[in-house]
Amino acid sequence: MKQVLFGGLAALSMFIYACQGTSKNTGGDTSAVVTTASPSWKLEGTRWKLKEFPANPIAIPPSEKDIYISFVDTSSQIQGFLGCNGFGGKYLATDKGDLQISDVVSTQMACPSLDVENALGKAMAATSKYTIDKDLLRLQRGDSILATFTAIQQ
Repeated sequence: MKQVLFGGLAALSMFIYACQGTSKNTGGDTSAVVTTASPSWKLEGTRWKLKEFPANPIAIPPSEKDIYISFVDTSSQIQGFLGCNGFGGKYLATDKGDLQISDVVSTQMACPSLDVENALGKAMAATSKYTIDKDLLRLQRGDSILATFTAIQQ
């Protein structure tokens, strides 16, 4: 009896496995290809690349390394790269969108231009809330957007 039951379960498992569809594109009509929804970005655990300072038209120079911030949820630490110097600090965020960034310290390397670093430092110090819309993070003081970031895969 056990052998019949085991054999039946094995046959059923193979049948179910063989009947599963695939999402392999065969090069034909691509309108039937299923796409996945964009990821839901969170403040913590995402690397946020600097996009712009909407109220302050400072050009963000191209560089080999992204200017970014990351919020580490397990320790309430913020870290990132300012363009020439690395930085770290603390943050306090609520589910309602309140955000305070404090105790920010950075390396002190001599850099040709510190415009972006200074602007980002001031934006972090003035931030009182944040919003995330799709893949965009906005650091805000009230309704004023201080800096905008784009989510990037880590």
